[in-house]
Amino acid sequence: MPETRSELILRLFQESNALLQGHFKLTSGKHSDVYFEKIKLIERPAVLEKIIDLLVEEIKNDRPDFEYVVSPAYGGIAIGFLTALKLNKLFAFSQRVEEKMTVRSGFSGLAGSKAIIVEDILTTGGSVQEVLECLKTLGVTVTGIYCLVDRSGGQVLIEGRPVRSLLALKVSAYEPEDCPLCRQALPLVKPGASDKK
Repeated sequence: MPETRSELILRLFQESNALLQGHFKLTSGKHSDVYFEKIKLIERPAVLEKIIDLLVEEIKNDRPDFEYVVSPAYGGIAIGFLTALKLNKLFAFSQRVEEKMTVRSGFSGLAGSKAIIVEDILTTGGSVQEVLECLKTLGVTVTGIYCLVDRSGGQVLIEGRPVRSLLALKVSAYEPEDCPLCRQALPLVKPGASDKK
């Protein structure tokens, strides 16, 4: 029996040592016993390309009207860039400057355009919400939001709209004060890096 798309994504993460078990502090500030380390995928372009091909297929099936793919820095840049390349679209990225999501002025064609947002791993949707707010200030119409992995199991809505994902899993995420892993005194690890406060 052929593997499902979800099984394939999980296998590619596992084979890339990108699916970690332990006690992790997420970008959202929450704690979890599971961490998807997208940098391990970015290290392996051939594996990342297989995953992006599935994302591109999903986007093509949805047929959103857009000119730009926009992703948040830093982990989303390679993912969004490769997506834009395969879709023959323009690409831009947002980044935090003094704790505020912004887009460099060099992406001069972005203002007033139509775009999709492509994110790597979604837990609470906070980063995507920041990108969306940033794009609104530029008059950009967002016609779709996509991610590789949705850790909320499809529960997160961004301004009432769903986020399309290749893999939606309900993965435990705890507030630090309610974290059972902390109560067990398991060492806390903060993999990856983000300027999000």
